[in-house]
This record gives sequence, structure tokens and C-alpha cells, in this order.
Amino acid sequence: MARVLEYPPSAQEKDKDRLKDPDEASESDEDGEGEGEEGDDGSAQPEVDWDDDQLSLNSYRPGQDEDVRHGFGDAYSSEEYMNALEKTYFLYWTDPRHERGGLPIPPSLRPGDQKIDWRNRDRVRTAAAVLVVCLRIGYDPPDIIKTDPCAKLECWVDPYSMAKEKAMDRITKNLQHQFEALAATPKTRYKLFPDPPIEDAKKFCTAARKSAKNDRVLFYYNGHGVPKPTTSGELWLFNKQYTQYIPVSLAEVVIWLGSPTIMVWDCSAAGNIVAKVEEFGIKRDAELARDAANPPPPPPPQTPSGIPAGLAGGSSAAEPTAERPQIPTVPFRETIQLAACLGTETLPMNPDLPADLFTCCLTSPIEIALRFFLLRHPLKTDLTLEMLLELPGKLNDRRTPLGELTWIFTAVTDTIAWNILPHELFQKLFRHDLVVAALFRGFLLAERIMRFYECTPISVPALPQTHHHPLWDSWDLAVDMCLSQLIKLLAADRAWKATLPVQPLLLPDQTAPILPPGPPLPYSHSTFFAEQLTAFEIWLEQGSVAKRKQPEQLPVVLQVLLSQAHRLKALILLCKFLDLGPWAVNVALSIGIFAYVLRLLQAPATELRPVLIYIWARILAVYENCKEDLMKQTYPPTRAEAPYQYFVSILAPTGSSHHLPIPNVSEHRAMCAFILSVCCRDYRPGQIACLRVQVFEACVVHLRDDDPLLRQWAALCIAMMWDDFEEAKMLGIRARVHETLLNVLQMDPVPEVRASAMYALGTFLGTTGSSSSKKLFGRSIAVCSSSSELDEVDQVDIELGIALMILRSCTDGSPPVRRELVVTLSAIVNEHRGQFIIAAYKSIIERAAKATAAATTTAPSPSNSGPNGAKQEQGLTEETLAFITASLDTAAESEDAASSPAFQETLFSCIFKTLFDLMTDPFPDVAERAGTVMDYIIGQLLASSLGAATRVTLSNAPTTASLARIRPPLLAGTTMPDAVPAEKVVSAAAGKPNGVQVPGRTASLMKSLASLTTALSDPTPVPPPSSLRLNGTAHSPNGSVGSPGLHSSASTDSLRHLQSRAGRPAASKGKNAFADPAVIRAAMKGLVAGDEERMRKKRGTPPNGPMDTTDQVLPLKGPFFDFSLGYYKESQMRATETEEPGSVEHNQRVWRRARNESIIIKTQPLKAPAAVSKWDEQIGFYPNDAVPSRILFHQFEQHLVAADNKGLITVYEWEKNRRVNRFANGSPASVPISSVQFVNEDDVALLMTGTADGHVRLFRKYASPSDVGLVSSFQGIAESLPTSTHQQDAGLVLEWQQGRGHLLMGGNVKFIRVWDATRELMVQDLPTRANSCMTSLTCDQVAGNIIVAGFGDGHVKVYDRRLGPRDNMVRNYKGSHRSWIANVHMQRGGNRELLSASLSGEVCQWDIRLTEPVRTIQAHQGGLAQLAVHEHAPVFATSSAFNVVKIWNINGDGDPISKFRSSSGFMGPKQSPMSSMAFHPHHMVLGCSSGDQIDVFQMSRYQEWLTQPRMSRFSQPPV
Repeated sequence: MARVLEYPPSAQEKDKDRLKDPDEASESDEDGEGEGEEGDDGSAQPEVDWDDDQLSLNSYRPGQDEDVRHGFGDAYSSEEYMNALEKTYFLYWTDPRHERGGLPIPPSLRPGDQKIDWRNRDRVRTAAAVLVVCLRIGYDPPDIIKTDPCAKLECWVDPYSMAKEKAMDRITKNLQHQFEALAATPKTRYKLFPDPPIEDAKKFCTAARKSAKNDRVLFYYNGHGVPKPTTSGELWLFNKQYTQYIPVSLAEVVIWLGSPTIMVWDCSAAGNIVAKVEEFGIKRDAELARDAANPPPPPPPQTPSGIPAGLAGGSSAAEPTAERPQIPTVPFRETIQLAACLGTETLPMNPDLPADLFTCCLTSPIEIALRFFLLRHPLKTDLTLEMLLELPGKLNDRRTPLGELTWIFTAVTDTIAWNILPHELFQKLFRHDLVVAALFRGFLLAERIMRFYECTPISVPALPQTHHHPLWDSWDLAVDMCLSQLIKLLAADRAWKATLPVQPLLLPDQTAPILPPGPPLPYSHSTFFAEQLTAFEIWLEQGSVAKRKQPEQLPVVLQVLLSQAHRLKALILLCKFLDLGPWAVNVALSIGIFAYVLRLLQAPATELRPVLIYIWARILAVYENCKEDLMKQTYPPTRAEAPYQYFVSILAPTGSSHHLPIPNVSEHRAMCAFILSVCCRDYRPGQIACLRVQVFEACVVHLRDDDPLLRQWAALCIAMMWDDFEEAKMLGIRARVHETLLNVLQMDPVPEVRASAMYALGTFLGTTGSSSSKKLFGRSIAVCSSSSELDEVDQVDIELGIALMILRSCTDGSPPVRRELVVTLSAIVNEHRGQFIIAAYKSIIERAAKATAAATTTAPSPSNSGPNGAKQEQGLTEETLAFITASLDTAAESEDAASSPAFQETLFSCIFKTLFDLMTDPFPDVAERAGTVMDYIIGQLLASSLGAATRVTLSNAPTTASLARIRPPLLAGTTMPDAVPAEKVVSAAAGKPNGVQVPGRTASLMKSLASLTTALSDPTPVPPPSSLRLNGTAHSPNGSVGSPGLHSSASTDSLRHLQSRAGRPAASKGKNAFADPAVIRAAMKGLVAGDEERMRKKRGTPPNGPMDTTDQVLPLKGPFFDFSLGYYKESQMRATETEEPGSVEHNQRVWRRARNESIIIKTQPLKAPAAVSKWDEQIGFYPNDAVPSRILFHQFEQHLVAADNKGLITVYEWEKNRRVNRFANGSPASVPISSVQFVNEDDVALLMTGTADGHVRLFRKYASPSDVGLVSSFQGIAESLPTSTHQQDAGLVLEWQQGRGHLLMGGNVKFIRVWDATRELMVQDLPTRANSCMTSLTCDQVAGNIIVAGFGDGHVKVYDRRLGPRDNMVRNYKGSHRSWIANVHMQRGGNRELLSASLSGEVCQWDIRLTEPVRTIQAHQGGLAQLAVHEHAPVFATSSAFNVVKIWNINGDGDPISKFRSSSGFMGPKQSPMSSMAFHPHHMVLGCSSGDQIDVFQMSRYQEWLTQPRMSRFSQPPV
């Protein structure tokens, strides 16, 4: 039986030598009873004398704690709780919208991700072919000595087995047939010229160039019957009598053929020709360039005979210059050449080989490859060379042996070229032209075969050596498998032919009749493609995917798409490859995959639909211009549907997509919606086509789908369909789609769906989703053409109704939603400029008047400050909203109420105020865009007829130099250098609202007017209010109590700047003349009339006609479509790096998990010793540049975070005693950081901060000076929070529930608000039923249903979230505390103890099942400043107003177990109160901040406890 660790009795002795406070008569006056405290000799505090056996903690076992409080013990031991512990640990604020701030993926700098011209638009096809055969059968050339026996087959014909004429005819016919079968294209015209005389050479060459025009000409030369080409660049032809060999200069041949040309030289010493053609081509290019630079003189005068005088006695040598050819599109130096051998080599004469071996390799590769294989076969076989020519099948029938070998040969040669050749060269030779590609496939085979016979074929452009490529072994295997069945196949073929009727004998020149189709051959197909697909699959799973190396088997996959047997697997593997990213899409398109997948859209097989949808989504995500191919009628006329209708049929709610053989139909419908949205983007034919086939109606139905991805893309597809397309907008109005989108905007739980709905409403109101930088604006529904179904009143009514409803999204927790809101509102500002000029003018008048009134007083006016003032301001807002609602109701009943001036004035004022508030949005990009819109409005105001009156108002506004001065906030996440004081850095950022430089910013100047009512109330500098509210009063940074006053959030310098920009009023008129009410009213009427006239002109523009946008600046462009499009550029089929075993991220996560468990295992046994040990061992001292208002320890990292009263956050490594980072929170320096929390602590934590203005910000990599960044931010509580220093408020109080992903918050409001981190929405408001502000908040972290809050009047209330609003307050503890609740905290571990403390010194221990506290301790008689509770150990700490810290045992007898004083810093005042105090969640460590420093203490002998070797016995952390 395990021994139980017993602790010595806790007999505390009174301290004989009390700590004396130099500023107080005695400590007992302020601290009440003289609790025991360690003296100088350390004798007063009893030291626990542990022996070695006790120190080892062998007797500790998890689960020996006392009963858990509040009845949680039974709940935590239940099966439901155990199941909850086993649930997946969720991470929050880690989605792509948080990683990139909802902005598109920035362009990649990697070369592989750059777009390429995979369409090969500059390709040249072969249009004409000249086949020159110089055999002169029976007459051997004089310079060739042939062996005996010798190779004699020409085009598989023995010329000596028949008459010369018949042999030549048979050879030429076979040659033409071989070339025609080379590439199945009827566009190339082949012309044969057997043994041509030199006189005809120029004729047929120039004729071929003339017929080909700018296309390529193929010139084939067989010189087996003429001498070798000379080294000087001459080849040989005949004279007309065939009595002489006539040399022809290659320079002339080059001129005759022109460019572009491909030349094939099948003769000995062919290398001589190649070198000279290159030389003459370069010279020809130089001549043409020189002639182009020197234009010819005018034509000479004619002679009487009509001949030019300069050429009357000329020779034929001048004929080439008579008509100067134009410079060809392809230079002569780029002429393609294929030659059989080098200039010093002779063609092979092996009798087993054909004499035209090179030609056979190029034009009949299968026959020669079989012969080559059989000649090298090392084993005895019954096959003969003649049997190889009888291989059954057709070249174009892949089900036959001959067709399958041709198919495999194409795949092998393409793959070899793909892996060896450079990308550009592969495209030029194997993808631009079918004839050139087929010739080069044969050339690869020729290099392999002819090198075996000591002959080196050459080419221009030169190719690397490919004869040794290992894929030739796969080709040999495929040939071997085929030839092993040849005897059986030939026997079956002969047996079938024997059953046919006897055919009459045929003469040699007669063609055999066509036989009827025979029975299927007993042929076993090759496993080549299946093996290659397996290799490709292995590469995808285990290959160099991360290194972006192109797979060798990709050309094989392209060929496999032609086979129905392997097509599905090939497409699935292609999907996995395209999933790797844009670089994979580039690789696949460059190999030629596009034409195949486009053609497959007409395949009826349903099993192909999911993979084709995915492939097309990946392609269109990178290359949006492919939509034109989908919209074209690319198929034969018999097919009525265009390719895009393939996706329309799947998107249709009642279409065939119900029969897709996949479980996730909605996901593939979402991809179809994405594909169709791209088809509509910037493409009017696409919009029209999709509208005609009811894509619009299908998307409306899918807005109610359960899949959020489908809802998102349905909304975005609607946005693209009616973007600047009036017909689609009219259809949307008839179907009330805008109302559906508004409902989605308000109710959908997914932020991306809400943002897409806002984006769609924006394009409805005039923004554009165009990807072109030239198209900036669309057409609003308010300015539809006069031919539309709506009149002007209805158009404006719909526009303003949408504007009113979307204003609620200004408090949405997702920055992308608020960003799109600003963009949408900018469209309304653009159409109603005059109305917003009026709203801006009235706002300036109102705020300047309040500023003038406030400047005349020296004390805050109760009418517009304090809680009453806030209530009045809030009441005005409620009255405004109520008036707008009533006006809308009236507009629904009356035809002219919608255009009521009072209604529009109120609504536009509300929109203006919303934009004004969004300028101070905590997310910089949202604030920046709102500032751009406000810049435009203020600029228009100053340039309008109200500009003079505005200047008068600003000139009369007070600019007293003694007014409060507020620094602009730093950009959130801005790193603070150690050597630069915060004040200098803040001042250096002046003119950069939210840290972003904006030239000519005027909206930032308007921020000064936002709170002039409160900013000018006190002529003396007002210190920023403290979020701590020690003893209910505010403390200035130096520790002294600040004078009462209002919180200032405006800058007088900004007002001066606005005045300087506005200028002085005209000297010729008095200032009162500009402010005459009649003049102002007339100016306002003129502005409204100007809006109406401008909109009337736009309505007169045809729906598809261009509108005048010369002076148009707004609306802005929303980036959400491009952000959403990035989803299909990222990998969706592979596990993330953090989930991929072996990856760096996964290894780091595994390490973190092991580290976390190790910390828990090591620290849990120390809970009991912590309750009886001293805590006065100081291990850290950190001077801070400002007063820390909040400190917080990370559970597992060595991070101590401190938030100070200057809006800066400092991160320390407390074990190493060093500061690692200091950065700006992004809030104004006068707005304190009132709460700090960690999110996702078990993994990579985020830092959450809450400020007194209701803003919540989250930072990633907060400990890295170079990588710290803002993840997200939102306004948690939009209601007005009083910030006056004479009132008791704790700012924004936060509590994070990691288990449920909920954020609880409160403050000086009448509710506890619950935000859902996944939805980024407010999900619940719990009424506090309190008459004072909330000061502290805690909750049960496991189930998350019980919430405990402390208030400024001393009340502690318990709420149950599961109950209704009237019943959710289950406990209201009052009377136990007499003053402000400093803190209330429920432990996350241990016994889940609940403690609360008030500033008057009482500490209460609670059990929510009881109506009275379990016990009450008077911790400090002179007042209490801070309370901290350890999350697991039964200890808590309190501090007095004089920095005396006491450590208490929660289960003790009422006396502290340790007592010490925390210093106030070297430069700080002696009596700076404790501003914050926090325990480490696991380690027995306590942090205290006072003055300008942070002290860290630990339990006595703590390191000795931690380093016990036998501590590893506790392998499991306690539950």
C-alpha cells in the first residue's frame, strides 16, 4: 500500500521584526493583524524540514485531492466528461482567412509558379512536304562501295525483285503512305519526286513554299543513288537524260524552300549538309536584315520593250534579286534538320537491315523496332524477320497489337524527351506540330538503333543523348510481351482466313480486297501503362513532391487518358498531381493535358465527373482565360451542348448530380459553382450563357445548402453573374435574391459565407469583381437603364434598403466581412455624393459646436459625459434606428416615402457615421479602406458649394494649445526597438493611421472630430485612464492618482491640419455670409439635385454601353473573390504539414505535446508542498519601460507577457531572465490594455488582448520580433464604454474558453457577451442584473456553462448559460464584500476552487451550491490591490496597496504561509501599488508587477523538487 505524504503541522509564529514602511507609522495600521512574515534571519517563517525520502515524493499518486467543489466531481467522473476529454483538441483563428487577413495569396516568386504560354500560340504547322527520292535503281553511285550481301530494302520493298519502274513506283507509294500515317492530319500535302532532274528542283521547291505560305515545309532527301554530299555544301541530283550527276548548292535549296522548313537527310555523309545549311541560313538572315535596313531604290525606267533598263542585258544570276522575298516569321537559322549520320560516316549495310534504316526509324518505327529487337534477341526463337511485318492490327486501333505498340512507343519517346530535353525545346519539337513531333519520336529510336551499328544520327537543334535512357528497357519488355504472342496470333489469323472464300490470284500491281472484320484475337494486352501508373502513384505518395521535381511518368498519364480501361485511375492520379499547386498545373498543361480533359467533357461516364470537375477547378484557378474554351462550341455540330453545360448539369439541384458516385456531392457542386463563376467573370458571353441555362436559379437554391463551401461559391457565382449585368440584376430582384443574401449575411455561421454574401451585394450595388486593372467600376442597381423593369423610385428604394440592412455587419467579428462592407458602402457613396457631403458637413457643424461648448468650461458637463452622457448618446442612436425603421415601414405603404428627404437624410447620416467608426476599426486594412472613402467625402465637401461654410466653421473652432494631445496609434504588431523610447517611436508614426502610410490623408484628420465633445473638456493634460481601477480611482503612469477628467481620443493638431487644408474663407465675404441658413439650404438642395441629375444620365446609358467614369474614384474593389479563388490553388487532398508524419511541423507538434505532458507530470506532485512552503525566493527581475497593467504566464512556453499603460506588449523568457520582444498593440496610447489571454496554448499559442475601447486583437508569433503579426481583430462590445477617470470601470474584461471556443467579455455594460471563435459572431448576451460595472470574470473551463462575475459594488454573481435570460443568474452573493471586486477566479485544475477578493481586503472562498462563502479571510486591513490563484495548487496570493504579498493555503487555517514585499523598481516611487499579479499555471512561480518592473518569485527549493530523478515515475498526468 502506497505511503501517503504527511506534512508537518502548520504552526505559524508571529514575526518579531515586522517590515516597516518608511511612509507609514506602522504596518499594522494598514495591514491589520501582524501576520507572520520571514524576518532577516528567516526564523519567523517555519521551514519545512523534508528528509530525502519525503523529497522524492514516492508516495504521491494522482487523484488524491479532496472532493472537487461545486459538485463538479460527480460530473467530471461521468462518462460524458470522459468522452469530452477524448474529443479532438480544436485550434482557433488558424484558418486561411486568419493567416492572410482575408487577402489573396500574394504572387509567388518561384519560377515554377509563374504563368506560362502553354497554348503555344506561336506554333507553326507543316503544310507541305517535298519527298525527293534519288535511287536510280540499278546504278550504284561511284563513291560508295557496297558489301555483298548488302542492305537493299527501300521502304520495305526489294527493288531488285521486280522491274525497275514498278519497284520505284512501289517504293514511292510506300514512302508516301508511311509519311501520311506518320501524323494523322489531312492538312499536310505530300508531293513525291522520284529521281528528279535539277531543272525541276527549283520548281517544286518554290511551289511548295508558295502553297505553304507562312507554314512549315518538309523537305525529305533520299540520296542512296547519288554521290555523297560535298563538304562545300552541295548535294546531287540528275540531269534530264539521267546521264550525269548534277551538284546543287544548298544555298539555293535554302532560298527555294524559304522558312520555316524541316529537312530530313537520309544519305551517307549527311553531316556535311547539316553544317552547310546552318551556315547558309545564318547568311540568309543577315542578307534579309541588311535589305530590310536599306530599302530598294525606286524602279528604273522601262525600255521600249517593257524590260527594266537595268536588267535588259542581265543574266539569270540576277533573277533571285528581281523579287526580294519578305523576311519570314521564323529565321532561317532556326531551320530544323534531321540527318542520318555524321559527315565522316557511311550508312549501315547490314543485309538484315533496310537500306533506308534512318527513314524507317522516322516513318515506320514499330516495324524497325521489332526487327532490331529480334536481331539482338539472345535466345533461340521461332520468329523470323518476315513474320514481324505481319504483326496484326492497325496503327490507329489501340486494341490491336500493332496499335498498342504504337501507343506505347509514343508514350515512351514522349517521356524520354520530357525528362531529358529543356522545357522550351520539348514544346517546340513535340507539341507545336504533329509532323515534327512524329519525326522526332522516330529520331529518338534512330539514335538508339543506328548508334548500335556505329552510326550517329544528328539533329538541329541538337538533342542530348537518349539511347541509354532506362525507359528503353520498358519498351523492350513491352515488345517482348507482344512478340511472345506473335506466333499464336498469326496462327489464329491464318485459321480465320482459311474460313473465308478463296480469293482470286492478284497481280503485283493490284490491291488486295478489304477483308471483313475477324473475331477478336487471343491477345493479352501489355501491362506497361498499369506499371507506369503505379510508378506515378508511388511518386505522388513518396516522391520528391516538396522539391517540385516533375514526375517522369506524366507523359504516360497523358497517353493513358486515351484508354477507357485505365482512364479513371489516370484522372485520379492527375487530380492528386494538380493538387500540389500552380506549378503542377503549369507542368500538366505544358505536357498537353488541356485538349484531353476538354475532350473528356463529352464523355457520358458518370464515374469521371468528380475527377473532371476537380481538374477543371484547379486549371481555372490558375488560368482563368480557359473559360473561353468552355464557352465555345468545340465539339461537332451534332452535339448541342457547349462544354460549360457539363458543370451546369451537375450544379442543377434536381440534375444528375444526385447520381454522382461520391458521398460529398455538395463539395463538387461548389467546384462547379466556382467554375461557372470564373466563366462569368469579365466575360459577358459567359454571363449570358449561364443566365440562359438557369445557373442563377440553381445558385439561389444552394444558398440554403448545408455545405458552407457550396453556399460561399453560390453567392460568389451570383456576384459574378450580375456584376455589371442589368438583366441578371432584374432576375435577382424578381426572385428577391438580395433579400436572401441579406438573410445569409445576418444568420450564416461561417464567416466566409457572410463575406461572400456581402461581396455579392456589393456587385449588386455597383462594385465590380473584375480581375482587370482597367475595369474599376460596375453599374449600380440604382442607375439601371430606363428600359429596365423598375422605375427610379423602386431602384433607390432597393438600394437604400440594402444599405440599411448591411450596416449591422459593422460589428461582425470577421475582418473580411467588415472589409467588404466598406467596399459596398463605397458604392453607395459614389451614387449619392451630395447626400454624403451634406452628412459630412452636418457632422462637422455638430462636433465643432460641441467642441466650442466644451472649450468654454473647465469641468466635464454631466449632460454629455459620464454614464448619463453615454446613455444619452446611446439613446440618440436608438432613436435614429427607430426612425429609420419607421421610415422604411412608411415607404412600404407609400410610393413617395422612400424618396422623403428626412428619411434619406437620416439614413445617409447613419451610413456616414458607420464609415466614420470603421476608420478606427482594429483591423488596419479595414480602417485604411474606410479612411479612403472618408478622404473622398471630405475632399468633395471642401470642393463643393458647402466648402466655404465648412472653412468658416473650422476657422471658428477652438485651437487652444493647451488642449489634450493624443498620439496616433502604432500599427498592431509593430516591433519596438530597445534603444528607441516609445514616445519617439509613436511620434515617428505620425501621419500613418494604423501604421500604414497614406499620402494626403484627410479622413485621419476627421478622427479628431469624433470625440471633440469629450476631448476639450479639460485644459490640462489628462492622463490616460487605468484599466486597473485600484481602489476605484485612476492612476497615472508615475503612480500618482490622476485628476478627474474625460478620456481624450482626439488631437488638436489634427484640427489645425484640417483647418490649414480647408484654408481661410474668402476675404470679400464675411464669415456669416457663408453660414447663412438660406444659402446652406440652397447649397444642400443643389447637391441633392446634382445626385439626381447624375443618376438620371447614367440611367440613360444603354445597359451594355460604356458609362462616363472620367471623374469617378469610387467604389472600391473587394478582394474576397480572389481570396476565395486561392482555395483551389492550395492542396486539398494531401494532409497538412502538421498532420504529415515526418514533416518538420508534425515533429514540432509531437515534441510540444511531449513537452506539455512532461511539465504537467513534473509539476502536479508539487501541489501539496506548495501549500506549506515559502514563496519568497526571487528568481527574476525585469525592468519595464512603462507600468505593466497586466502580466500573464504561458502554460508551457517560457513566456511571461506584460501589457503596459502605453499600449505596448512585452514578452520575457522568465527562466532565462531576458526580454525577447516588445511590440505595439495597435490601440491608442491613452486606451489601456485591460485583458490579456492565451489562445491555443497546447500548440502554437496566439496572444489575445482586450482594450478599454472594446477592441479585441489576436497576435501570432508574439515572441518573434520579425514575425509577429495581427491575426484578427474585432470590436467585442460596440456599445459606448465610459472612459472617464472619475468613474469606476475595468475596461474590457475577457475570459477565454479553449474547450468550447468561446470568448466571454463584459465591462461597464449590462450584459456578459459570448463570442464564438469559429463563427466569429456574438452568440449570446447574458444580462448581468447589476447596477455597477463588471470588474472580473471567470468560468468553468471544462463544460463552460457556469460563469462567475465580480462587480464594482462588491457583488459576486453566478450565471448558468443553459438557462433562459430570466433564470440564468443562479447565485447573487452580496454582503460578503464591501467594495470593488479586484478579482474572482475559478481554478482550472485542482479542486476547482472559486475565490474572490475586494479592494477592502476580504477574500472569500465559494462553493456555488451554497448561499454563503465557505470561508472569509481578511487578507489586508489597509486595503487589497491584487488577487492571484494558482490553477492547480491549493494556494493563492494577495497584495496590499503597499506591495506586501501574502501566500495563502486555500485549505489552511487562515494564516498566510509566506509573506514578503515586492519592490517598486529602481526609478519608481516607493509606494507604487501592485498593478498586476499572476501565478504560472503549472510551475510554482509567481509574478508581481509594480511601478516599472516585474518581479518573479518561486516556491522555496523549487528547482530541487523539480530535478528529482525519480520524478519520472509519474508517467500519467492526473485528471
